[in-house]
Amino acid sequence: MAFLGAGCADKGTIDDSPQGGDTHATPSAGANHLSATTASAIPSLHDGFEANEIADFWLPGNYGTGLYVPGAIRLSTNYARSGARSAQITVRQGDIDAAGDWGTRVERSELDSGHFPLLGQEAWYGFSVLIPTNFPIVDNRLVISSCKQSDVSRPLTAQRFRNGKHTITVESQGGRKEFRLPALPLGKWVDFVCFARYSPGKNGAFQFWMNGRQVVSYSGPLADPSSKNAFYNKIGLYRDRWKQPMTIYFDNYAAGSSYESVDPARFESNSVTLR
Repeated sequence: MAFLGAGCADKGTIDDSPQGGDTHATPSAGANHLSATTASAIPSLHDGFEANEIADFWLPGNYGTGLYVPGAIRLSTNYARSGARSAQITVRQGDIDAAGDWGTRVERSELDSGHFPLLGQEAWYGFSVLIPTNFPIVDNRLVISSCKQSDVSRPLTAQRFRNGKHTITVESQGGRKEFRLPALPLGKWVDFVCFARYSPGKNGAFQFWMNGRQVVSYSGPLADPSSKNAFYNKIGLYRDRWKQPMTIYFDNYAAGSSYESVDPARFESNSVTLR
């Protein structure tokens, strides 16, 4: 199995099923996954992780203070929601080490789909997640997806999986709400769709669907008017420092202007649970 980051040493991987064929997975400007963006600022993106590299809209691993280390993100044939491949994302102790809250250290392996001027606009995101059966269930902060605004220290939304508890937090302008979500089953694909209206006023909104069922509905501020007009969506693993490696699989990522345009279930006729 090949890994992202050409010319960098492999740091190992976590697998719980036989490996399939390998592919080189260096991001390339020739990766033809980015569909034509409309005249508005709302992005139209898709990556089914079926090519020989991740789509070229993903920001590089060394973007900003760092998103992932070489070898942390691979194209894998171990599992696939549809087609033959998915993105295998692993975080290990010390990966992109940084200061966290209340004196903690944090580490991450995340894909960032890019920053867009979406203040006052609506955006949709969809993706599928599989957590392997050997995943360590521990009492440690873990975020697996988020919506963020540049220059805002806290995520606007954060999908969390901690000690088996599955939640989403929504935070904006000092307010915070937590929503308890249905349990995340191990070893099975789960489809997610989220809707965000990035407004600093009462008409801001966030909604979240799990396997086609709406499980979160929030109304209220979802932006800081004094911060940069740059919004982005991330998937992967962001956690407090921990000794054990963690691996999660993602597939069928999309961003767009409607539920239908990002729904991972539209590919289910080709879906594969295990390989």
